[in-house]
Amino acid sequence: MIKSALFLFFIALPASCVWCQQAEPSIAEIVARSQEALDQGDASRAFALIAKELNSHPEDEQLRLQQARILVYQHRDGQAINIASAILHSHPVDRDSKLLLAQIYGYGDRYSKSDELYYELLRANPADEAAAIGLIHNLVLEDKREEARRQVEKALQQNSTSLRLQQYHDFLSVAPSRQAGGPELSHRVQAGETFFADNTGNRVLYSSQGLFYELNRNVSTRFRVEEDTLWKTGFSPIGVLYGSDELRLRLHQHVTLQASGGAVVFANQITRGVYSGDLELSPFHSLTLSGGYSSFPILPTFDAAQFDLLAGGPHGRVDFRSHGFDFNGSIFFSHYSDGNDAEREYGELMKWFGSKALSFGAGYAVRHIHFAQQLDHGYFSPGQYWSHLGGAGMRVQVGRMFRGEYLAYAGAEREDPTGYNPAGEAVASNQFFFHRWELDVNYSHFHLAQASGAFHADMASAALSYRF
Repeated sequence: MIKSALFLFFIALPASCVWCQQAEPSIAEIVARSQEALDQGDASRAFALIAKELNSHPEDEQLRLQQARILVYQHRDGQAINIASAILHSHPVDRDSKLLLAQIYGYGDRYSKSDELYYELLRANPADEAAAIGLIHNLVLEDKREEARRQVEKALQQNSTSLRLQQYHDFLSVAPSRQAGGPELSHRVQAGETFFADNTGNRVLYSSQGLFYELNRNVSTRFRVEEDTLWKTGFSPIGVLYGSDELRLRLHQHVTLQASGGAVVFANQITRGVYSGDLELSPFHSLTLSGGYSSFPILPTFDAAQFDLLAGGPHGRVDFRSHGFDFNGSIFFSHYSDGNDAEREYGELMKWFGSKALSFGAGYAVRHIHFAQQLDHGYFSPGQYWSHLGGAGMRVQVGRMFRGEYLAYAGAEREDPTGYNPAGEAVASNQFFFHRWELDVNYSHFHLAQASGAFHADMASAALSYRF
């Protein structure tokens, strides 16, 4: 009996060891699991999955390349480039490291380096779909539409069932360049109406017309005229006319200058000049930083329009969009022509989940306003005001015909010396596209402090644009 048991033990031992070896995942499987976690937005888990194997096999190129992909996700492009370049130096024909380098350079707007690598990949394998898509994407951003069309036609011959390539083919077919081999210029005329009403009886109708004209890829101009009609119960409406012309100059792919000048004609026919100047920096494709100085009219209510108010001062803004995260923040310091001084800060962070066709988001928005004086001049001028709102939203896209965004916020606001009170906001934005026409229809409901001083307000707007 003992001999039989020992015999079975020694027979089962090697089999169990073989099973253990088979159960241990391969490096390729570990990298695949890490990439799956990265696709889901979990960079920490993606790295944790490869960390043990990376310590055991620090020279394994699959693991190092996956580490580089994680670094790209974390916006540590320099470190990712070093890793991918080292692999490529050891193996000059390595396809995956060359593709990753091309993608990183493209993300950083270093198109010449990116294009060169994509062309090398396509010369080695004309059927490389990822390389073709990356190159075409770059060419579209570089306004090289004729070359983009040629690459799409060549790529579709090799990958006839590719949905992404077919989408690029359709896009380039309906948006031809105005000159063979030249950049496509974008021009637009627009007319719109916006109506604002609050619970204190203020009513404002904003009527605007505008023309955007792109002189070339680096220079554009925008002309805008707005007529504001303001009234409240028991008073006749008054009108204010406002016009400006803006020039935008792109000095470099990362640096843009903007300057505008115009005038406002108040209801009593007094005319005042307005102007602005901004410097905009885009260190990489997902981040924009801007700052400048501006002078502008203050027209939130019928009462404010009686004071012919202007405000001027420095301002700054940051916008960041990457991997489903949307963050924007702004700050304004303004001196009012009635002697008041104001400070405003606003920030919002949203995280979006889902696809291009349907996505859901959640986030947080904060707003702070401070005025040196609490004047009764028809505009909201608190000593200190704070609002903290949690947000949730949905985005919908139906082909190339419709885009919609629907947001709801709820939280609390406080104006010193009072405590916090419930606050909320709902926003619906709809865009309809038909050939060269675009229709924007928007609605907002506010249950929080407005520039008019009211705490309940509604705003609806519609704008029709034509591109040529």
